[in-house]
Amino acid sequence: MNEINKNHFIAGLLAVLAGFAAKTIYRPFAYEHQVNDFGLSDGAPSFFYVIGFSQLLLVKKFRHPRLVILMVIAGSLAYEFWQMRNQALDFIDLGMSLLGGIGSFVLLKIFQNDK
Repeated sequence: MNEINKNHFIAGLLAVLAGFAAKTIYRPFAYEHQVNDFGLSDGAPSFFYVIGFSQLLLVKKFRHPRLVILMVIAGSLAYEFWQMRNQALDFIDLGMSLLGGIGSFVLLKIFQNDK
C-alpha cells in the first residue's frame, strides 16, 4: 500500500469511527442532557460517514477520484430524500453531507499534493 492509499485508509477509518461515535455515544448524550448543539448531534454522522466512505473507496486508485466523492455525496443525499417518505426532510443532514463532501475533496487535494 503506497503512502497516498495509506492516508486515504487512515482518514476513512477515523472518519467512520467518528461518525459511529457521534451516532451511538454523542447523540444519545446530547438528547438525554438536552444539549443545544445547533443540530450537530443530528448531522455529525452524515458529515463523517461521507468523508469516511469516500476516503475508504479512494484506497483503490481511480482515474477520476473526484467522481467517486461525488457519487458518495449523491448516495448520501439520495438516502436523505428516501428517508423523507417517513419523516420530514432533514436539512441539517443534507447540509452536513455536502460539507462532508467538501471535506473529502480537501483531503483528496492534500493527499495528492503529498506525492
